[in-house]
Amino acid sequence: MKRYITPTLQISIGILSLTLSIIFIAYSLGFFPDEEKAALEARAKISETLALQLANLAGRNEADAIKDTIDAVVGRNGDVVSMAVRGEDGKLLVGSRDHDSLWVERADGKSTATQVQIPLFNGDVPAGKIEIVFRPMAADNIFGMPSSMMGFVGFVGLTGFAGYFLILKRALWELDPSRAIPERVKAAFDTLAEGVLIMDEREFVLLANNAFVRDLYQSSKSLVGVNAGTLPWAASGAAAEAAGEFPWQTAMHVEQPVLGIPMAIRNPSGESRRLSVNATRIVDGRGIVRGVIATFDDVTLLHRANEQLNTSIQELHSSQVKISEQNRQLQLLASTDPLTGCLNRRTFFEKAAQSLQRAVGQRQSISFFMVDADHFKSINDRFGHVVGDKVLAGMADVLERSCGDHGLVGRYGGEEFCIAATGLTAPDAERLAERIRRAVADIATWLPGGERVTISIGIASLGSTPCELADLVKRADEALYAAKTAGRNRYVSWETIRPPTEAARPGQLARLLAGA
Repeated sequence: MKRYITPTLQISIGILSLTLSIIFIAYSLGFFPDEEKAALEARAKISETLALQLANLAGRNEADAIKDTIDAVVGRNGDVVSMAVRGEDGKLLVGSRDHDSLWVERADGKSTATQVQIPLFNGDVPAGKIEIVFRPMAADNIFGMPSSMMGFVGFVGLTGFAGYFLILKRALWELDPSRAIPERVKAAFDTLAEGVLIMDEREFVLLANNAFVRDLYQSSKSLVGVNAGTLPWAASGAAAEAAGEFPWQTAMHVEQPVLGIPMAIRNPSGESRRLSVNATRIVDGRGIVRGVIATFDDVTLLHRANEQLNTSIQELHSSQVKISEQNRQLQLLASTDPLTGCLNRRTFFEKAAQSLQRAVGQRQSISFFMVDADHFKSINDRFGHVVGDKVLAGMADVLERSCGDHGLVGRYGGEEFCIAATGLTAPDAERLAERIRRAVADIATWLPGGERVTISIGIASLGSTPCELADLVKRADEALYAAKTAGRNRYVSWETIRPPTEAARPGQLARLLAGA
């Protein structure tokens, strides 16, 4: 289980660390007295005073007084271990107990911090010296500082930490953003179903109701004191972010509320919630902006429903496109000849009747052609039906390319084709028939060995006297019969021949009229 250090404790530790650092820096710069130096100066003064006293007593030859003085100093001053007066010849004249074992003679004759020697003179003649043995200097330094100094640091640390902690705890309690909103106001906002954030002018959250924290953000931590702009708003759903600021930032600069801004927020588990955000600024009695209140409506379910609806509409549209394409294919299959791709007989005569009606109504010319492959039965017998089908498909292609947008091309049956062309005069119709005949006769790739296919064409044009489609069909059929009788591989116009009797070709004419 994790343990969290409170902000008060963190700040207290930080301030205490700063205080102790200042003390250590001040000590290293010499702002605190040097205890070792002070001790040496004190020993120097003691030695000087004793030297004067003992020299004065020695000058009066008061040996007992010297002995008493030495014993008194050693007994009373804990820093002095022993004292003695030594003659010029090196003999100990007067001294405290165990002085010889404590004194260490130095070759250079100089004093140290623990052993001090002061010369005595009889006038200008050396008469001996006074020897004083002090206790060793204190060596209980910690981190280069005397123990007494460390005691001071410890005292400052303990008392300072306690004082800092208490003061900061009170100060932070006074500055707690949550105290800006009374509890009764919080309770009222917690009853709302929509999320609510109240922010100060720096965007720090003063209040976040339960609906926002628990339902939208789904966090177990309080958001009070958190900058609202640092929350994980999803960029893909934040329309305000595209404009460079959030809705509550905009609301702080305008008098009118900011309404219905789409946004999204991602909770700690990574789930995104779609939101509709409204924001309005909060001003005090003097008109100064003190913050903003923002409400967040959860529209995730609505957004998902809209997405599903859009998906369904797209799928429906796709289905409609497929159905339309299938209908088009069915219509194409129902209206075209499967072998040649041109119109079948039923569709051709339906469209030809419509073209004739328009031509009569608009006083346009219309010509009807009957086209028949010469000796087609012989082609099937000699080369087979596969080659025959190739010839029929090729003929249909030539007819459609030759007519272009001027006519309808349909297969009546077998090797017979029909053409209904509008906007052509009788001479134009004959020129078209000749162009078709030559185009077919010039093709040497349909039959093996380069053998050519020829066709016969009968033409019937709408004259000045209106007639029915059946009349045009009959006339074109009679002209086709005349072309075949005249030797095939040619066209014949109905206007250039004497119409034969209906008994001439009753079978073929009956079939054409029945098809019409």
